[in-house]
Amino acid sequence: MISVSSGQIDAQAVFTNRLQNIYGMHQFVRQAAIEAGFSNVALGDIELAVVEACANVVKHAYRHAAEDSAPIELHVRFDFGQLEITVTDWGQPFEPPKVKVPAPDVERMVSEDRRGGMGIFFMQQMMDDVAWDIRPGICNRLRMVKKLV
Repeated sequence: MISVSSGQIDAQAVFTNRLQNIYGMHQFVRQAAIEAGFSNVALGDIELAVVEACANVVKHAYRHAAEDSAPIELHVRFDFGQLEITVTDWGQPFEPPKVKVPAPDVERMVSEDRRGGMGIFFMQQMMDDVAWDIRPGICNRLRMVKKLV
């Protein structure tokens, strides 16, 4: 449920680790971003980042979990001109990058017929801030911020 009061948004939803649920995840965040007043271009950036983040959770953090068996929590807040999206899972931890990921060599990826591996790069390019809080055995949390300009 998305609640809007005095220009602030605070919304939370829980989905499961099913690839088909990614549409609902990005629509949930999109609705909050629309309510916050983001332009179509910024909406596209936010949606791509959310899709990549949630796909990574389903494909990697929950790779050993049965489909539809594990939660993915989305929390969206808008205040002071910035949208903060937090994605929390309780799956396998990973070592997040400590610096910005360099642009991938797309020609090489095509020639090697490699798919994937660009999600973190896209998240970092589309959002103003991207940070992870990985606590093995507890939870994995990704925080992404987009400023309203």
